[in-house]
Amino acid sequence: MDISDRIRQKMTEHHLRAVDLTKMTGATKGSVSQWLNGISSPGGKYIIPLTKALQCDANWLFGGVSANPQTTSNPQQDTSFNPCFISKQVPIISHEQAETWRDFTDKASLKEQLEWEYAPAAISHHAFWLKVIGDSMVSPVGHSISESHIILVDPCMQAQNGDLVVAKVDATKEVTFKKLIIDAGQTYLKPLNPNYRPIEVTDKCRVIGVVREARLKL
Repeated sequence: MDISDRIRQKMTEHHLRAVDLTKMTGATKGSVSQWLNGISSPGGKYIIPLTKALQCDANWLFGGVSANPQTTSNPQQDTSFNPCFISKQVPIISHEQAETWRDFTDKASLKEQLEWEYAPAAISHHAFWLKVIGDSMVSPVGHSISESHIILVDPCMQAQNGDLVVAKVDATKEVTFKKLIIDAGQTYLKPLNPNYRPIEVTDKCRVIGVVREARLKL
């Protein structure tokens, strides 16, 4: 269960609609839609109004765990509420760094050289943000992820059919962002843009990590 599932669960429990969340949190309809569809997570300014609207513990909502077994309708009065627990800073790295980032042991040495962005605390310590390059994941319908986005990649997650992933393709020597498709014994990377062709996954193509979130960064 991820944050979108937990938001939906509480909405069902409290008979809330998406339009109710926009009014109660001050978020736009587009932002709420992205939360519910798992495209992005609520930013820091929405933590308190969202947990108040859903009448739940922020640590549970954002991290899947709760420091206090009793949920609360007022996180401002909840002593277990800890923003540092539900989010942490994760580096935005280059596509060249992505391939070997998990095995790079001296990440702290790059702290001053890299840009950092907040991410859910539940993400692994090997996770990183990556800037989207190109329009292969821009779809004419449904989910669409453009160059205006950064994506949160977790190299410690096991990729499954239908996941959005980042992979290294030896033939082009590039790191690419695509949707993983496993069908009838074949595995390939599918772009959301129909103008691009799928890439067959062979021993010369390696999945680097699973994309957990896409965030618009203007």
